[in-house]
Amino acid sequence: MKNSKLNTVLDKVTYYFEVGFTFIILGVIVVKTIELIAGMFSHELIILPVDFDSILSASFALVIGVEFTKMLYKHTPETIIDVLLFAIARQTVLYHANMLDMLIGVAAIAGLFLAKKYIIQLKQKKVKSNSLDSE
Repeated sequence: MKNSKLNTVLDKVTYYFEVGFTFIILGVIVVKTIELIAGMFSHELIILPVDFDSILSASFALVIGVEFTKMLYKHTPETIIDVLLFAIARQTVLYHANMLDMLIGVAAIAGLFLAKKYIIQLKQKKVKSNSLDSE
């Protein structure tokens, strides 16, 4: 009983962290868009002196940390896949390598999405068969 309460609290905390990161990233995008538009009209406007790639890199690292935290207390295949998805997406998006590396990254992400969908379908079938057995 205590463990499920703790999991519920941890779910809420990690959810709010994810939402907070989302709003921070959206705020940075708005600020950088304003800087870009001002730069188009020859007005040097620097609201946020940090480049977008470094902000995105730090954000990805924090989100991966939150997902890793979920993985530690949930112990489900879905959370492991989520951590891998974010880690591969970070590498693919931030470190602009050659096209082959990009293709491998995209293929790995697609494979992880397929694996996650397969796991979810297996769980749904199991729940349906359990509900039919109990009737």
